[in-house]
Amino acid sequence: MILLGLSGTGKTSLAPVLAERLGFEAVDIDALVEARFGCPISEIFDRFGEPVFRAAERQALVTACARAGVVIAAGGGIVLDEANWVTMRPGSVLVHLQATPQTIVERLQRQWASDPRYFRPLLRGHDPVRRVEALWRERAPLYARADLVVQTDGQVLEHLARHLEVAVRARARSGLVPVTSIGGATGRSDIYVAPGLLHHLGALARQRFRTARAAFIIGDAAVWRNWGETVYKAFEAAEYQVRWTTVPPGEESKSLTEAQRLLDWLLDERINRGDFVVALGGGVTGDLAGLVASLVLRGVGFVQVPTTLLAMVDASVGGKTAVNHPRGKNLIGTYYQPHLVVVDPVVLRTLPADELRSGWAEVVKHAMIEVTATGQSSTILLSMLEAASPEATASEEGWLAEVIRRNIEVKAAVVQADERETGLRRILNYGHTLGHAIEAAGYRYRHGEAVALGMRAVARMAASLGIATWELVDRQERLLDRLGLPRWFEGSQEEVLERLAYDKKGVGGQLTWILPVRAGEVTVTQDVPWERVLWALGTLRRGAASTPIVG
Repeated sequence: MILLGLSGTGKTSLAPVLAERLGFEAVDIDALVEARFGCPISEIFDRFGEPVFRAAERQALVTACARAGVVIAAGGGIVLDEANWVTMRPGSVLVHLQATPQTIVERLQRQWASDPRYFRPLLRGHDPVRRVEALWRERAPLYARADLVVQTDGQVLEHLARHLEVAVRARARSGLVPVTSIGGATGRSDIYVAPGLLHHLGALARQRFRTARAAFIIGDAAVWRNWGETVYKAFEAAEYQVRWTTVPPGEESKSLTEAQRLLDWLLDERINRGDFVVALGGGVTGDLAGLVASLVLRGVGFVQVPTTLLAMVDASVGGKTAVNHPRGKNLIGTYYQPHLVVVDPVVLRTLPADELRSGWAEVVKHAMIEVTATGQSSTILLSMLEAASPEATASEEGWLAEVIRRNIEVKAAVVQADERETGLRRILNYGHTLGHAIEAAGYRYRHGEAVALGMRAVARMAASLGIATWELVDRQERLLDRLGLPRWFEGSQEEVLERLAYDKKGVGGQLTWILPVRAGEVTVTQDVPWERVLWALGTLRRGAASTPIVG
């Protein structure tokens, strides 16, 4: 839990009382900074200036948020830095403490009188109340991002702590705490995962877009029939004007023609810069709506509400948007982080079995890259999948939520390190170089099915080159088989090779390959002989041998 608010609202006093009730530890950011410099905040400002203090404050916050079971009393100006919001958001409940300007000034004057070291710049001059009022007007929109608001005027600390304990525990149980946040050039992406969140969609959006007037929903037509009314009512309950339209299901909707139609619709409906676009559907809808949101009025708010497993674990996270081109998949697009991602596994109840099966390919992909992505010592996700019963993968929403959270954490770690795919983010293309070409060769395979075939091929390629063991290949094969993903490619090999020539991730005319090394570890290389690529693609033919001819 993190306590926010102007100086004098009671953060430092309340933190230890609340921490004791929760069984947590109290951490004061100002105290951490003062310990680092060996002098009070006022002296740090006078000797080193505000930029130095803010940098030290940012680092202290990172250190504090890395600890589990803490109540953090944050400095009054910590909300000014967007990077701090990325640090604070994942897994935390943010509480805004408020007090009247007169109360704040009286508290600060008492503190100063009891210890002259704690003079605050707000007290300079003859009218500190007016300065507090001006500071409040400046920072109020930032404090409004908090999850809970508490007035501290005239309140007893024990009563405040009891009230907050109940509210925080209830919020944690409901899933209304983000699992992670991603900071990028186009903004902060807050990601929530829990069964039942669809009903809280409007409230989560209102928290993220406090002053927005209208929500513009772009829904997959098939999804809208099942969940459209729930989503509409959730936004309506949050007092948004709701506008909606649908797009036909399927890859054909990812076109410049459909993007143009949606742009016309948004402009006809008089969208403004304070409004936001909502994508309700799978990866196709998310990619299309994200592109449109990034373009209209040079970018408006964007909310992802993924309704397929594939979109939940992959497409809705990371900020890639795109439509297809006759020469290849996803060739026209932008990088645009969704400002809010709301994942509710309950919607998977209406997902066709073959679509759910397709989504498992991206889950396996994240398991195969997890160690490289996160820097941890071993793969957690791969073991979770191998230990699960087939029934769990199909129906247990609690287990699904945990798997989805873990997938998102893996992808978020990569995206946070490399938003625009200049380095580490390339590992997210494990299985995709061939997979995209297989998918684009007639679109007879769903995205996840094509990626599964791509993963089978690159694992065999790696083993044939001596980079991975055949035991690792077999381990991946067994998992893909158990999840019902295809083993054989039935299309035109020539068409796949033609699509490979347009791979947008190629560098200097050479294809980039992500090859497995060990469980959870991959390597990025362009050093794969063409004949080995042809051989790996050939092993996907029904009846073909999957072991190489040496020499």
